[in-house]
Amino acid sequence: MEVIDLSQKLEQGMDVYPGAPEPTFEQWQSVEDGDVYQLIKFSMTTHTGTHLDCNTHVCKEGYYTDNQDVGFFIGKGLVLDCRKYDYNEIIGMEIFDDVDLEGVNFIFIYAGWDKKWGKNEFWQGYPYISKEVAEFIRDNKSIRGIGLEYACLDPDDQPTLDLHKIVLSEEKTVIENLTNLDKLYGKNFTFIGLPLKFKKGEGSPIRAVAILEGKEK
Repeated sequence: MEVIDLSQKLEQGMDVYPGAPEPTFEQWQSVEDGDVYQLIKFSMTTHTGTHLDCNTHVCKEGYYTDNQDVGFFIGKGLVLDCRKYDYNEIIGMEIFDDVDLEGVNFIFIYAGWDKKWGKNEFWQGYPYISKEVAEFIRDNKSIRGIGLEYACLDPDDQPTLDLHKIVLSEEKTVIENLTNLDKLYGKNFTFIGLPLKFKKGEGSPIRAVAILEGKEK
């Protein structure tokens, strides 16, 4: 069994969405300093690093991380090659041309944007899906969510999060700040992205992984 790690590292000084609180990681207990055990104290938002959004992130009603069936966050994934889309370009319905979506639970936008992680340019200018694609995801009963290598489903100049509101108006999830999607393109895999069980958590950092299933498509 081959498992691919799709998560960015959580660490002191890491980049966060512009305007969001910076996470802190403090060595609270240390064996080197004579303590019996190691212990790190940390503080961060529910949308730090690789994370997912519940629909309650933007909607008044919906599920939270503590009341959603955990199996919801596990399913068949499909990577769509969107590397041809340049800065601020709209990704349209053409990405589904000649694509078999039967049984697919999570679609992933592979744009190579994770290579910009840690740089200022990561947070702006990324390509983004059209309203039609968002509505298609919302209306497709099999698809539970969409995953991205970049910071936000909506363009960086859209503070009202209209695309989030479309997708998350149904029981879906949005997964952001992924990496290593290039290792999954053209392959069959099961996606696992389990959130922490926060009480009324509207989102959560996740350890996102993919389990490869052998034969290439």
